[in-house]
Order: sequence, then C-alpha cells, then structure tokens
Amino acid sequence: MKRTYEHRLLWRKAAVLGSLWAASEIVLGTFLHNARIPLSGEFLTAIGIALLVAGHRLWPERGLLWRAGLVCAAMKSVSPSAVIFGPMIAISMEGFLAETGVRLLGGNFAGYLFAGGLAMTWALLQKIATILIFYGPDTVAIYVRSVKWLSAAAGIESGNLWEPFIFLLAAYFLAGLLAALAGLRAGKIDTGMDSPLRAPEETVKKEPFPRKPRRNYSSWALLFHVLLVVIVMSAGRKIPVTALCCLTAVYAFISALVYPRVLSLLKRAGIWTGVLGVSLLAGLVLGSVASGFYMALRAFVLMTGFAAIGEELLNPSIRRALEALGGGIFFETLEYAFSALPGGIASLPTGGEFARRPLASLKKVISSAPLRLHPFTEPGLFIITGGHGSGKSELVMELAKLLRAAGKRPGGICAEGFWEKGVRSGFDLIDLSDGKREPLCRRGGPDGAAGTGAFQFYGKGLDAGLAALSQSVLEGADAVFIDEIGYLELEGKGWAGPLDTLAKKRSCPLTIVIREYLLEKVRARWELDGAVVWETGKTSAQTAFEQLTASEHSKL
Repeated sequence: MKRTYEHRLLWRKAAVLGSLWAASEIVLGTFLHNARIPLSGEFLTAIGIALLVAGHRLWPERGLLWRAGLVCAAMKSVSPSAVIFGPMIAISMEGFLAETGVRLLGGNFAGYLFAGGLAMTWALLQKIATILIFYGPDTVAIYVRSVKWLSAAAGIESGNLWEPFIFLLAAYFLAGLLAALAGLRAGKIDTGMDSPLRAPEETVKKEPFPRKPRRNYSSWALLFHVLLVVIVMSAGRKIPVTALCCLTAVYAFISALVYPRVLSLLKRAGIWTGVLGVSLLAGLVLGSVASGFYMALRAFVLMTGFAAIGEELLNPSIRRALEALGGGIFFETLEYAFSALPGGIASLPTGGEFARRPLASLKKVISSAPLRLHPFTEPGLFIITGGHGSGKSELVMELAKLLRAAGKRPGGICAEGFWEKGVRSGFDLIDLSDGKREPLCRRGGPDGAAGTGAFQFYGKGLDAGLAALSQSVLEGADAVFIDEIGYLELEGKGWAGPLDTLAKKRSCPLTIVIREYLLEKVRARWELDGAVVWETGKTSAQTAFEQLTASEHSKL
C-alpha cells in the first residue's frame, strides 16, 4: 500500500513540474514569439531544462523527469495551436534525455550538466529530422552543396562535410549546460520538501481537460490520415507533381471542413509563405524549381495530415483504451496537472520581468512547486453490512438520493430485492447513474444461467451491472456503490472484475455492500482492512452521508 502511495505521489510531483513547464510554454512562449526573438524555441527548451533540473533538486526521485516531460507533452495536445506534434515529441524527448543524464551520472553537479546538454541537443536533432521528414532526402544534397559552396566562397578546404553539424551540436550541448547551471542556481531553495505545503485557497474549480466542442471522432478517419502520411513520406518523388498538387488541394479542403485545427493552420499565411519560399530556394540550389515545388507540396500534405491526426487522437475511446492498458494513473495525473495549471500560470513572471531577472524568476517559479503539491489520502472506502433484509440496499438508495439533492452524482449499482409470501424471490438491478432498472436474478430463474444458492442470474442483468460499473460510465461520479458482493464474486464472477479495479484505483469514495457473514472473507479477498464499516440499524443515512461527503476532498 505504501508503494502505491509513493508511486502516485511521484506522478503527482511530475504533474506539478509538468504543469509549470507547460505554463512557461504558454506565458513565456507567447512573449518570445510576439517579441519576434530569434531562436525562441531554443529559449523555451532552455527554460524547460532549468525547470527540470531545479525540480529534480527539489524532489530528487528516480523517474520524475521523464514523467514531467510526458505530462507537459500531453498538456500540449489540447493546445489550440494547429501544430502540436513537433512540440509534443520535443518535450517528451527532452524529459527522457534529462532523465537519462541523471541516471547515468547521478543527481549531482555533473549529472545535471550532462542531462541539460543531452536535452538541449534534441532541439537540433529534431529540427534536422523534421526537415528530412517534410522536405525529403533532397535536403541532404542541399546541405552538402551548401557546405561546399560556403567553403569555396571563404577559401577554406571543405574537409569533413559534417564539421558544421558537429559544431552546431556542440553549441547546443553547451547551451544545455548553461540552462542546467541556471536550474541548479534556481533549485537552491528551502522548501521543507519532505512535508508538502498546502496551497493557498486559490485553487480553481476542478476542470481536468479544457472543454471543446463535441464532434464525431472516427477510428477509420484516424487510420486514413496515418496511412496517407506514411504513403506520402515513403513514396519519395514517385507521385507525379500534378497528382500530388490535386491530392493536396482536395485533402486540405476536406480536412479544413472537418478539423478546426487544420482550418486554423491553413489561415496562417506566414507559415505557408515561408514553406514555399524555402522550398523554391532549395529548388534553385538543386538546379530544379520543380523539385522545390514538390518539396513544398509534400510539406503541405504532411503538416495538414499531422494536424488532422492530432484532433482524431482526442477521441475519448482512445483514452479509454489506453486506460484499459494501464494508463489510468497517467490520465489521473493529467487531470491534476490541468487543475494545477492556472496556479502555475499565476506564479510565472511576465516576459519582461523574466528577461530582466531570469534566475530570480526561475527561483520564484520553482519555489511555488511545493504549494501546488496538495497532500492527499486515498479516497474514502466504506462497507455497508448487515443480515438478510436488514436494509442494506435501502441505505444505498437513501445515500444516492441525498447525493442528488446535494447536487452530486452517484454511480454504480443497487440490487433491490422483493418478496413473495414472506420469501425473497429475486432482485432487480438499478443503475444509480440514470435510474434504469433491469431484472437481475430470480429464485428458480432461467436454466443454465450463472447462479448462487437458489438464485439464477439473467445475462442482461449482469451485462447492465458491468456496464454501470465501467470506467466510462463512472467517469465524473462523486461516489460509487456496489450492491452487493457475495459468493458469486468470491468465485471470481459477478462484480468481481469491477471491484478488482475499483479497490486498487479509486478516484472517488467507494461503498460496498456485504452480508455480515461474508464480511471477513470479502475484506481479506480485496484487502479492504482500512474501510469504514456501517452496520444497518446502527448507522443512520445522515451519518453515513456526512462521512461519505467528508471524504470527497481526497478525490484525485
């Protein structure tokens, strides 16, 4: 349990650091671009490196840096900018390379400098890779010819054609060292890092992901865009210029109608003027204007394709698939990072102030990190127990009613029983999120159905219960109920699967109904020792409601 707590706390620290990095990209990036400062991307990378180094001095934990990079990159994915893939990849790789440097040489002076140098070199390597991807292998020939021409013009023997590249790489590495030094200076703060402070009550209402207009996503459309990008990248110059021109026009028109990001990208005339100008200039170097025009068309198709892919990747079904593969903790982290973002932006200096006092500004930013790291406990875990007909399900329904009256959303299931001639004859399942009812089991139900004791379960009832306990339906619930856990679940059937998931990862208070004679077996099977137990007849609905809602502050 301690290991799980520490693992989640590490992700939370990464969320704080990643959100500060994202805030710097938003505030300082806007300042640098509006001021038309050359190499603004490199300046932002340097600021990110300084934040990573200072953050690691604050929380010197293994795995913090690459996690912070992933968080910042994922936050970049909801940026209104049409071009997001380049920055997302760059930020992720910078985090991984910084982590590599610290892992190789340790969390010390040499390790931090090496980490900063490695991270900064990626800015150059990605620029080169981007040029190769968008403009094709002709760029290598342009580079070679340019080096030879410059060498001849300067009267210098060409020597090794890769010397300019090596020189640039060394310059970037040195810039990364300087950024790491700034981070080391900024990281010298007394924060009491072992006891995270609670942030001032400035916390905004939790809004995990910025709201976007709903649209119809399509896995087939995503596949189409990916295949088109792969085909254009691998085809080289096999596609005739005329055909590529027609493809570009049709593809851009349709994509602009479907994807706001593509439309935003197409409206940025400055980008396309630059692409066309650079491409035609490259064509002149190669001795073929047609080659330059082909490079421009290729770049146009690929940039449009990547913008369209970026929108399709916002598909909620993709998120759910990633969560099913074990990405739940990452999405919880993102939610926390987005809730911390406004405070992170507020803690940043203005662009002018940062330009005047960069080190003091960095120290101010990193000093705010512990204030963003809210202490947390595991969301509340409760058990309702009692004998047959003691009112367990009635307590669940009453709690759900009180939650709705308080403007909160209950989720999960309730098994409402009914009697015939003094004998329990069956149960109906109620989905607490929408109130829908489905027959769950009956005494002497359908032959061949799953059963326990004298009761047989309906397939539709079980399916409805599993659907009600799925992550997609429970997303956004303020409390979850499972009524009830019995012999069927102890055999691995019924609600055993959802309980396995919810017992390990709770994003809100969880209440489980268990008959009193199975209480210890269920507690042992799902390790529920820390749960608060409510006994029917001894705990009122109002008391249970107060305890339930008091535990809501621990929601992630």
